[in-house]
Amino acid sequence: MKKLMLLFVFINCFAGLSFGQMYLADVEFDKVGCEQVEHYVQVQIKNNTETFSDVKPSLEPTASTDGFRFHEREYVIKDSLPKVWSFYVHTNPSIAWNASRFSFAMLFSKSNNEMIYPNGHVDGIDPGQVIYLNLNVLKFKKLATAFEITTVDDNKKVIEFSYVEDNITHGKQQLTFTKMRKGYTKIIHRTYFKSESTLRDHFLYPYFHTRLTNTYHRNMKHLLKASEN
Repeated sequence: MKKLMLLFVFINCFAGLSFGQMYLADVEFDKVGCEQVEHYVQVQIKNNTETFSDVKPSLEPTASTDGFRFHEREYVIKDSLPKVWSFYVHTNPSIAWNASRFSFAMLFSKSNNEMIYPNGHVDGIDPGQVIYLNLNVLKFKKLATAFEITTVDDNKKVIEFSYVEDNITHGKQQLTFTKMRKGYTKIIHRTYFKSESTLRDHFLYPYFHTRLTNTYHRNMKHLLKASEN
């Protein structure tokens, strides 16, 4: 009798682990409304990425950046460090990542096992969130990308997110927030990246990446100012 009870408990636990996971094939693409993101997810599935727990960052926070190219930009926001940091961390990603050069497609939270589609609400960013975007690289060219939030360090004021393994580009982006003399906030946006294309890494990526990061921080400045009115 005891053996049967233990077997029953084991089966229930195993079933909870297996069937509790969300599969990439279960994404409701009619809610995403983006052909590029749908194609991106289909490529992930072909690469044997079945569930969202199988989605992994291409560069962990403590991993070496040797062999990666480096890109850095600085942004200044005329507001206090605590206020700017809190705003970047607690702004709904579906709003933060929705601007002229990119649009929010969906977010999966590994910790909550929850999918968020456009117009859905999330109380800011947390490690384990996988965010999919549609990039408006050019008027006639759109691409999809995905990254995972890996670090939100409230003490060091650092945010990191890494491109997922199935992405064309591997690497991570790091945002470091520091206080300036006038009480303003400086954000250093560092990017470590590499792909299989030398042309892409040397010429295309830095140019388009700068345009995207400029748009992101400009959007956050606009949202912060609007929240104060």
